[in-house]
Amino acid sequence: MPSGSIAFKLSRCVASVIVAASIGGAAQEARGDGSPPPVDAAARTEILSWVGDTLSARYVDPEVARAAVGEIRAKAAAGAYDAFEGADAFLHAVEQDLRAVSSDKHLGLWLERLEDVKSDDADYTPADPDYVEHLRRTNYGFRKVEILPGNVGYIRIDEFAHPALGGPTAVAVMNTVGAVDALIIDLRWNGGGAGLVNFISGYFFDEPTHLNDVWVRSSGETSQGWTPEYLPGPSLSEVPLFILISNQTFSAAEDFAYGLQKAGRATVVGERSKGGGHPVEIVRMIRDDMAVAMQIPNARSVSRNTGTSWEGVGVAPDIEVAAGQAFAAAYEAAAGILLERANGEDARRRVEWARQEFRAGLHPKTLTRDQLREYAGQYDGRSFSIGPEDVLLYHRDIGSTRPMVPMGGDLFRFEGYDGVRFQFERDDDGRVVRVVALGLDGSRTVRPRSGDVPESPSPSP
Repeated sequence: MPSGSIAFKLSRCVASVIVAASIGGAAQEARGDGSPPPVDAAARTEILSWVGDTLSARYVDPEVARAAVGEIRAKAAAGAYDAFEGADAFLHAVEQDLRAVSSDKHLGLWLERLEDVKSDDADYTPADPDYVEHLRRTNYGFRKVEILPGNVGYIRIDEFAHPALGGPTAVAVMNTVGAVDALIIDLRWNGGGAGLVNFISGYFFDEPTHLNDVWVRSSGETSQGWTPEYLPGPSLSEVPLFILISNQTFSAAEDFAYGLQKAGRATVVGERSKGGGHPVEIVRMIRDDMAVAMQIPNARSVSRNTGTSWEGVGVAPDIEVAAGQAFAAAYEAAAGILLERANGEDARRRVEWARQEFRAGLHPKTLTRDQLREYAGQYDGRSFSIGPEDVLLYHRDIGSTRPMVPMGGDLFRFEGYDGVRFQFERDDDGRVVRVVALGLDGSRTVRPRSGDVPESPSPSP
């Protein structure tokens, strides 16, 4: 596999071309200890010749290919590769030299065992059993789906799966967030993939939309990228959309963010992405003892809306913050839009109520038993006690008991219900003397402290 991830590429032009070649007579056997096969001078020469010829014929930019091939040939003539006896170290050195000239992060060289070589066009498709199993074990790239406070949806996608494999999961995820008021899609850990970009993008438009195109060097033709005419589930065309990226966001993930950003449909939040906008193909040289595989960028992605690409420069965020701050920044931006759209004081209060919960959840508070004792007591028909797990418990006179979650600043909410919160208030000496029940409807009920309650024993260590 390429160094890094099986997801380091765009999907539209992925092809696998197996090139058979003999290398300097009888090939050596792989070492019995499982280490990669050795390479002698003749093998290095023929591998370099194959790499140079293949790049010259297939790489998306012939001028860049010429410079990169010239570099490795000059280094070979100067003896820079003579000390490499293992095939893996030799290929890694050549790969690094090619990348240094081309600045193309999709360009790669690696070894494959003969038993792992795929048939034509099988890489990253349903015909690739390793890829199928990888997707199954990673939920087809969908790492997390959640409804945040205030009905803001959150989806973390770590890889864009092949549509034939990941399509059903994508539909289920998009239907899960089908009724949200705003949506955050997190691509901060997404290194690319093999599809689903236009499919998922389609949920954010009410008609087929032309996004990013791909120009292929070999044919000189441009393949247009459109969202589908039909998608199962509700449209999210009016829902504010925020996409989180980082300096590790790459390839197909950049395709997704760039296309929606340039179409004016998404706000991108985070760091400038890695900058890989060249779709690829995989070609192989087959030896008796191993296969040499090369991932070649053979095409160029271009935005339909701007005529530009993210290759080499990355996707520039609309809201630039450190990756670790992007989630909070996106939520705050979404809440700001929802406040602007809110119709009336009740609607605005609901947004602010939810934002308060979200902020508290970013930095959960844990209180010691001594701290909880400050709140435990009787409050005019209501009482609060400390439970055996060192949580504050709320008791009503009708016999119901609910655990409380601290939100900071003497404020608590119910676990599992957020229609009421409790703000404890202190006197000038810092003692808790009353509790105020705050309702989502704007109501306030003040209950003075009237006595103490028995304390449950601490949990056993």
